[in-house]
Amino acid sequence: MDLNLTRLRRFLSVYRNESFSRAAEELGVTNSALTKSLQQLEQELGSPLFDRTTRVVSPTEAGHRLALRAEELLAFAGQVRDDVSSGAQHIRLIAGPAVIEASLAAALAAFYKIHPDVRITAETMPPDLAFARLRRREVELLLYHSNLIGTLPDRQSFRITQIIDEPYVAVLRADHPVLRTDCSPDELLAQQWAIPGYDPLYRAAIPAAIEGRYRRAGFPHYRILSLSACLSLAAEGGLITLLPEPFVRAQPIARDLAVLPIPLADGARYSVSAITLAQAPHDPILDSLIGLISKQGQAR
Repeated sequence: MDLNLTRLRRFLSVYRNESFSRAAEELGVTNSALTKSLQQLEQELGSPLFDRTTRVVSPTEAGHRLALRAEELLAFAGQVRDDVSSGAQHIRLIAGPAVIEASLAAALAAFYKIHPDVRITAETMPPDLAFARLRRREVELLLYHSNLIGTLPDRQSFRITQIIDEPYVAVLRADHPVLRTDCSPDELLAQQWAIPGYDPLYRAAIPAAIEGRYRRAGFPHYRILSLSACLSLAAEGGLITLLPEPFVRAQPIARDLAVLPIPLADGARYSVSAITLAQAPHDPILDSLIGLISKQGQAR
């Protein structure tokens, strides 16, 4: 059975709008043409997709199931069209902002030297949206902190490979008052911190007793989705920040700052995993990119 993409698009419009007339207006087709397309799709699938016995258009169970898969099919078809028309492979990835800033630029520069014809689109967004896009095959690769993996309800759907595992370090001004103390965990926690990330999904992976302790201490004072901004706040504003050690070593501004190894109570490290769909075939070019990201993390 071959599914017609135009009929799938028309089905999704009716599904989203819950109305044939609004969908017809959105698509720029007549009601009769839209109705005929949906009837043909139902005949192809052998199942009714909408309940037409009420005044409101209600999807059947088959309609709900098709809606989930139709978006995947249309997204994949769009990617195939773009790849064929451009004549080059296109890798689409989503990463956490810290990963893009700390680990991606150097790897992409190395990748370009090896595969100059391969197109790359890299963007960032909340992890739940990113995993939804991976499930729909709208992207090929996710790069996120490994702590998030434990919060996934369907880990078996993904191929997960840890590619970076580095310590975090505390970064602060060399004249910061806390350096005149014993720098115990309690002394450090009592200071004002600027932390990149630390979103709800990350916090959910921290043991409850430790997360509660952080919360009661008002940690962090600033939460900013930028490693560079947090580093600037440490250098110029007197806050303490917590950053991946490889990133700090590469920043000229950090040479005049104090850098403290700081084993965290929750055992967290800068640990990044590459995530692809479990059923996706191995792509040697994508594997090359993942390998370069891992290599850059080790080389710094």
